Amino acid sequence: MRHTYDCRVRWSDVDAYGHVNNVKYFEYYQEARIAFLQELGGDWTNSAGSERFVVARLTVDYRRPIMFRADPFPIDSWVTRIGNSSYDVRSQIRDGDEVLSRAVAVLVGYNMTTSRSRPLSNAERAALNGMLEPAW
Repeated sequence: MRHTYDCRVRWSDVDAYGHVNNVKYFEYYQEARIAFLQELGGDWTNSAGSERFVVARLTVDYRRPIMFRADPFPIDSWVTRIGNSSYDVRSQIRDGDEVLSRAVAVLVGYNMTTSRSRPLSNAERAALNGMLEPAW
């Protein structure tokens, strides 16, 4: 099961070459990841609690340029791995059936009080399992 986020390219995202600047992809993937976690339900984006998630790694593959247009580009996100304290979220930006970019984010359960990683809770595992599917 995948989550789809409609990403709108802003005119300020386009560089002198007429396509989206490479650093903007990281922002697009972050926007999609936040929307994905919010849709999972629960307290995934709790700013007051001590147990949160941090991004440990984010890799982006650029396959085709993203050009400015009025219509949004869909970003699909899904879980491909669930570990003891971390999980992988894969995402891709599409234009129809063509994949323009792919990304993998490794998120780690993190305790803000102790400044250390923490195991995923049973509730977190259950929510993540609902979005689990194989890698590409």
